Parts: sequence; structure tokens; C-alpha cells
Amino acid sequence: MLLASLDDRLANAIRLISLALVAVSILTASHHPPATSGRGLLVSLVFATTVVCWLVWMIHPDRAGVSAGLYVMAAAGGVLVEASPQSAASAFVFVAVVAAGLWAELPRAAPVALVGTLAVAVSDLLYNGSALGLLAYVLGFAASLLAASNARQRVVRAEQAELLLAQTQRSQEEQLRAARLEESTRIAREIHDVLAHTLASLTIQLEATGTLIERGADCAAVLARVHRAHALAREGLQETRRAVGALRGDAASTPAGIEALVSEYRADADADAELTIDGNQTRLSGRVGETVLRVVQEALTNVRKHAPGAEVSVTVHAGDAPYDEVVLVVDDRRRRTASRAVRHHPDGRTGRHRRGLRPEGDARARAVAGRKPERWQRQRRMAR
Repeated sequence: MLLASLDDRLANAIRLISLALVAVSILTASHHPPATSGRGLLVSLVFATTVVCWLVWMIHPDRAGVSAGLYVMAAAGGVLVEASPQSAASAFVFVAVVAAGLWAELPRAAPVALVGTLAVAVSDLLYNGSALGLLAYVLGFAASLLAASNARQRVVRAEQAELLLAQTQRSQEEQLRAARLEESTRIAREIHDVLAHTLASLTIQLEATGTLIERGADCAAVLARVHRAHALAREGLQETRRAVGALRGDAASTPAGIEALVSEYRADADADAELTIDGNQTRLSGRVGETVLRVVQEALTNVRKHAPGAEVSVTVHAGDAPYDEVVLVVDDRRRRTASRAVRHHPDGRTGRHRRGLRPEGDARARAVAGRKPERWQRQRRMAR
């Protein structure tokens, strides 16, 4: 059984040496050695048959099942056991039984052991052998068959484990590719939001610059707007780099990013902008922090478009407990009383919130009063 794990050349060399030792024991037996007549002639013929079967087994092993040569070697070896009693002839039967147990399932290998047992029994009857000796051989053949079958099952289980491991590795590689694709999609979406914010701000600045030129404003005012547009473009590039870096795992401060957006709105709209962040600010990290930052950015862009010059308050409730919601409220205030409140879903009701982290956030949308609302409130709840 150990030979099955060795190199074929080394295993065959060991088998050849074993055959030579068995042959020596038969040829030099003190009782009934091979001869040309009588019992010796039977020993010669059976011994030649077993040697041929042994060599065929070495040269052309049938690892897919039990070959006819194993049956012949078991039968001839069983006869030789009592025909040449003081030799190692039983080795032929043991080899045939073990080979069958290693190459085939137990039900298919058992007949080889049965053939060897019957041959020994017939030889025992012909040559007045011992019943106790026959029982010993029967037990030896059965033990060898079971040991070889167990060894075969261990090999099969090891092969199945290797196959399962390979399948697991392929599954992990597929998951890794899917994660990379998802990461690429997230990066594209984040960059889209950043660029949309920057281009919207540039559009507003360019429109304001065009209005100043049409009204004949002095060069200083026009140049200030041009400089502001240039600063927005530069900030947009920085935001794009920051978004890519954050998605790659680089450290980023969400509170600092929100403060920068509020300061930018304050300078751009020449209006008051309040920022309040309470709770545990360390909870504003990872995807939640990125989502909060992008929502603030989009909300301030909408205020520039639909309520230019409005005062804005940005409030972030980060929460303290591990399962507290993160609540973001962006509110702009104008002189008229009509109002509208919108609470956005993180489960896909808007383009931005379709990319929210978890679907368990609370969200609603409702019009409070007025056909043309002049007061907007943007509220977002995110479950950690």
C-alpha cells in the first residue's frame, strides 16, 4: 500500500525485488521444489503462471478496476501455498488481494480474495493441509483486503478535498473579481457626483459672469468671478482625487469635508451658512461618511440652482450608540412662507440615495404647502 505513493520506477523496482525473493524461497524449498515430474511439475507450472501474472501487473497495472491477471495470480498462488508449503508462495495471493483493494471498490475487490481463499482450500484438501492454517490465511486475506480498501478510501477523500479546495479558490477569485467590479462602479458613481457638483457650480459662476458683462460691470468684478470659476474647477479636481482616495481606503475626514463645502457655499453665495455636527464624529467614516459628504454636496448645489442667495443650515446628528441612526438635515431659509420638506429614502427612490449603504433607513417624501416652494429641507437617515 505504501508503494502506491512512491514513484513508479521505484515502486516497480521494489516489486521486482520482492518477486525475486519469493522465487528464491520457492526454488530453494526443501519440500517439493519445482521439477519436471509429479508434484514438482505442478509447482513449476503454477509458479511460472504466478510470475507471468506478477510481471504483467507491474508493466500494465489496471488502476481503473480489477484485471483478469489478479484473479489468475490469486488462484495460482493459492494452489502453490500447499503445493510448496515451506515457501513464501502466499505472497502472490496477498499481492493480488491488496492490488484489487487499492484499485477497486470493496464489492468488486472481494471476489479476488474469495478466489484466493478457495484455491488455498482446494490445495489444502489435495495435500492434506492444516485447517488451522487455512483459517489463518482466510483471516489474513480479509484483513489485507480491508486495509487496502481503507487506504483507497483515504486517497479518494484526499482527492475530493483537493477538488473542493480548488472549487473554493475559484469561488473566492470570482468573489474578488465581483468586489473589484463593484468598487470600480462605486468609484465611477462618486466621481460622477463630484463632477456634477463642480460643473453645476461652474455653470452658475459663468452665468453670473455673463450677466455682469452684459450689465457693463467693471473688470474687477468680472475678474473675481473668473477667478472663482477657476477655483471651483481646481476644487473639483481635488474632490475627485479625494473621492478616489477615500474609496481606495485612504483616510479622509468627513467633518472636515462638510465644513469645506459649507465654507465654499458661504463664499460663493455670499450668504450665511451654519454647520452643526453633534454626536460621535468617528461614526462618520467609511461608506456612511462618503454618503453624508455627497448628500451635503448635492444639496448645496440644488440650493445654488433653485434658491440662490438663501441662508443655509447643515445639521449632522452622528449619534453615540453603535446602532443609532446618522441623520443629516440641509435646510435653506428664504423670506416667503411656502415650504416643502423632503426626506429621502436610501433604498433607491433618488439617484443619489440609490447608492445608500443599507435599505433599513427611514425615508418619506411629502409636499407641505405651495406650488412653488421657496424653502427646502433635505433630510437623510442612515442606519449604521
